[in-house]
Amino acid sequence: MSNEIELKLAVTPEIADQFSQILSDFHILKQDKLFLGNIYYDTADRYFAQHKMGLRVRSENQQFTMTLKTNGNVTGGLHIRPEYNFPLNSAQPDVAVLQQIDNIDLPTDLKLAPIFSTDFTRQVWLIECAKHTEIEIALDRGEIKANGQIEPICEIEFELKSGELQDLFTFVANLSFVDGVRLSSVSKAKRGYQLAQGDLPKVIDWIEKWRDFLHSKQTAVNSQQILTALLAYEQQLIEETMQFGINFFAQEFIKTVERIGTFFNLYHYYVDNGHLIQTVFEQQNQQVDQSVVIEIVENNQYLFEQIGQIIGLHSESKDNQLAMQKLNDLLHQGQYVRRMLNLIKLTVN
Repeated sequence: MSNEIELKLAVTPEIADQFSQILSDFHILKQDKLFLGNIYYDTADRYFAQHKMGLRVRSENQQFTMTLKTNGNVTGGLHIRPEYNFPLNSAQPDVAVLQQIDNIDLPTDLKLAPIFSTDFTRQVWLIECAKHTEIEIALDRGEIKANGQIEPICEIEFELKSGELQDLFTFVANLSFVDGVRLSSVSKAKRGYQLAQGDLPKVIDWIEKWRDFLHSKQTAVNSQQILTALLAYEQQLIEETMQFGINFFAQEFIKTVERIGTFFNLYHYYVDNGHLIQTVFEQQNQQVDQSVVIEIVENNQYLFEQIGQIIGLHSESKDNQLAMQKLNDLLHQGQYVRRMLNLIKLTVN
């Protein structure tokens, strides 16, 4: 077993096309390009999905590997999760090998069936970005397929192979992204399950979700727990907005108002509680510079002002599509990514 530590960015095809040039200024230890075919398996009652695990068999140059990814932690776009890898002689998963894994209690009558597939081309770079720090970068472009439905894959994963976690944050934050990029907390496996399910889930009641956050704030042990809960709320809100798409919320005036209003309330809270960031910084024992706090506070103020302008534009024009597009553009700014990375720095020990 090993712990996989990575950051994931969802990017536009334009960013993907430019990415090799973006990396040209860094010390590249090695690079490669390969095609990966993956089939994800589960039981009829979705045992692995219910337990927040993913089981896949990967094909690479006629070599097969079975991987079981278990439930881990996701903060913003930072994924930390244990995984088990086993070489196979064929593309069929080996149930007997899975049953031998310690600390995981699998059903004795495990019957597996293919649920969905992910096929993509992967460009890989191993980068040395600091003393004793190496980061493997993978640009994946391809498709998720389930029940005749297809979704595109266009994302970049940054996996910490050696060194300090803070070096990973710093490296990604310093990349020359302007727009067309956002942190993603949704794995290919989760997207595959959603596609296999067929229907979009019910839209979250964000008023009730906000009440849950305020309750967790009252019971939190320290300010770091409050900020962690707030960041989780924000990332889930972003992921749902991207999952349903701007056209869904632009269908009705009230849907547009509610979605933009939810972001407004979030940024308003950040601005009204600016001391929260400073308090977390002072309570942390890690090496985070004071400039990080200043940058977060300034970015929160910027977002609050921008979302206010979008609300004003929508109120005057009644143009749902334009307002949602403005929101979408805001969420895909490189500045937004750097802000989220700074927030993660304060919430991850």
